[in-house]
Parts: sequence; C-alpha cells; structure tokens
Amino acid sequence: MAEAALRLGNEFGHGEDFGSDIVRRLMARPIRTGATPKRADASPVALPAEPVVEAVEEIALDTDLARLRSEILVMKAVLRAEREENAGIRASVERLAGPEPLSPEARAVRDRWAALVDKLLDGPR
Repeated sequence: MAEAALRLGNEFGHGEDFGSDIVRRLMARPIRTGATPKRADASPVALPAEPVVEAVEEIALDTDLARLRSEILVMKAVLRAEREENAGIRASVERLAGPEPLSPEARAVRDRWAALVDKLLDGPR
C-alpha cells in the first residue's frame, strides 16, 4: 500500500513524504462509535464587523477539500495496487495448480453440450 501511495505522490510531484504520511494517517485514524460532544467555548467573543473570518473559513474549507481529495486519490491508488496484487497472486496460483484433467464422462458431457449449442446456433431461425 505504501508503494502505491509513493507512486501517486511522485506522479503529482509532492515527494516521498506525501504518500506514506497520508497512508499512515488514514490507517491509524481512530474509529468513533458515538457522537462526539461539542466543546463549549470558555469565553464568548463578539464577532467583528468585517467579513475577514468568512474569507479565512473559505480558504480553510478549500484546503480541507483539497486535502480530502488527495487522500481519496491515495486510497484509490492503494486499492488499485491491492487489486493488481491479488490478480497476480491468483494468476500464479492457477499456473502452479494447472487445469484439472477431465474424466471421460465429463468430456462426453462437454462435447454433447458443445454439439447442442452448435446445432442451436447454426439451425434455421
């Protein structure tokens, strides 16, 4: 998984720390089963008349959104790498195991079905 994250990080030019750090944080995320209680502020502060806070919040939301999108891309790359690895393992197991030999009875059944399908496909419509 870390290799996929590193590959994705290198594709986007973020360097080696990008992928492994995100994967480490995603895998080590705590699982919350209940609702988190909201913290009350110790001292209420009057809101300033200027909309500077809204601009800062929009920038923070944009950076959070960009971070979440990059984490999603990393997780997709990790899943794709796992799928490719699973496919490779399955292929190697099939090569090692090889096809099972058919009994004469199984071959006869297979040939009958093949003849029936050919007859249905080639027959008049």
